[in-house]
Amino acid sequence: MPTPFMHLRTAEQIRHTVAAQNGDGRLLAQLDACWPAFYLGSVAPDINAISAISRSATHFYRMPPAPGEPAYDVMLAQYPELACGPDLAANRAVFIAAYRAHLLLDLVWLRQIVDPFFFHANHLGDRKQRQLTHFILLTWLDGLALAALPDTAVTTLSHAAPRQWLPFAPDETLVSWRDMIADQLRPNALPRTVEIYANRIGVSPEMFAANLQDEAWMAEHVFGKIPVDQVQARLAAAVAHSVELIRKYLYPT
Repeated sequence: MPTPFMHLRTAEQIRHTVAAQNGDGRLLAQLDACWPAFYLGSVAPDINAISAISRSATHFYRMPPAPGEPAYDVMLAQYPELACGPDLAANRAVFIAAYRAHLLLDLVWLRQIVDPFFFHANHLGDRKQRQLTHFILLTWLDGLALAALPDTAVTTLSHAAPRQWLPFAPDETLVSWRDMIADQLRPNALPRTVEIYANRIGVSPEMFAANLQDEAWMAEHVFGKIPVDQVQARLAAAVAHSVELIRKYLYPT
């Protein structure tokens, strides 16, 4: 799945796209007014990583996701009180809009990247090798995303103050997740991406990092086997789809 830094980078790209469209100033104004809430919503679905809440409960699909069942709509069907309307506070509405955009990007990753380039790719080797290549690619993209984030990212995220924004998770969990990510955005902080992915597949962080930094290894196992340009193009295309999803949610009429 896209990493928290990738989701935050997508949040920035969404805002940039909205600003460049010059067609609906109210959406840009609402995003800017509630920007910390949008930042937190962009990473909030992954709170399952630090809590007892299951992934299916925060992402609204089971693996593999059923075709034709968008998780972002399932979320509203299960919790109709999250539908945008006059009774939903502005910060909460923007948070939910970003949350749903996160779900969209995750589904793009699963259906348009994992399925064709990893699941149906015998040339990648056995299951463990596929996992390693998958996680290395994610970590490489994570590094690009982190480098592209503005210096204000840490303060933006830190200023998000949830007030019972999710009916299925307490504010304390959101705050803990917020702080865990924000701590990695601070100057000279060490991102935990390598450590997390290395632990998932049972290799040492040192070996994982060595592969990532080895140009020959990356050329053979990642760039030579995965169409990275297509991966990035599909992630970029998801930004425009996210903008439309957000617009239709915040302004349903």
